[in-house]
Amino acid sequence: MTLALLLASGSLYAAGYRRLARAGIRFGRGRALCFAAGLLLLGVALVSPLEQAAESSFTAHIAQHLLLTLFAPPLLALGAPITLALRASPAGVRRWLVRTLRSRPVAVLANPVVGWLLFVGTPFVYHLSSLFDQALRSANAHIAEHAVLLGTAVVYWWPIVGADPSPHPVSHPARILSLFLVMPAMSFLAVAIFAADAPLYTAYLEEGANPIASVLSDQHNGAVVMWLVGNLWMVVVMLVSMARWKRDDERAERRMQARSAALSPS
Repeated sequence: MTLALLLASGSLYAAGYRRLARAGIRFGRGRALCFAAGLLLLGVALVSPLEQAAESSFTAHIAQHLLLTLFAPPLLALGAPITLALRASPAGVRRWLVRTLRSRPVAVLANPVVGWLLFVGTPFVYHLSSLFDQALRSANAHIAEHAVLLGTAVVYWWPIVGADPSPHPVSHPARILSLFLVMPAMSFLAVAIFAADAPLYTAYLEEGANPIASVLSDQHNGAVVMWLVGNLWMVVVMLVSMARWKRDDERAERRMQARSAALSPS
């Protein structure tokens, strides 16, 4: 089911890309590559051996969650799938997409403050409650966990790095501030998990009768991965965002200079 959804998403994107190419409209190969890379990372997280490893290892589970929340979603957003759909879809579908983008629920979700709260708050809810154990014991709960984590991540990254139209355009300084504020929240959660002197997720004790010491060590390792990899990645994204800010400012300055030159008497 998961693999079929990923393949369908990739096929729809490729079909839209080819339709624009046949019409002589350039969309950008880099965007397509970003979207493909995002789908590939989702595949690694959800339909590779990592999915099975996550059932018995907290560290593997954290690696899976990082792929679902930090790595794949920004790549999907950079692929600008909404823009592609608006340009490549028939008129009826295009009108429906425009109405949806202008709807109240989308406007609320596109608010960067709402996106930040959902993105930061959801891991706290899952990791510091019984929901994590339920996801390990129930296939349906596990699917729901992945859907919620991925969904809230897409909502967050869409206005922060995406090229698609948004009801709430976010300035470059606000984007960088948002990214920066994710880091202390993620660090706090990682420290809370690392500081626990007993296993937080009893399902791992039942899986293969793992000893407490082994489960606790794995829990500590997972917390370190969450803190180290997560924060390093956010630093990388902030640096890229700063570079984009500089590039956009330079383009705006060149346009102003060109207009000034055009208006100046010869």
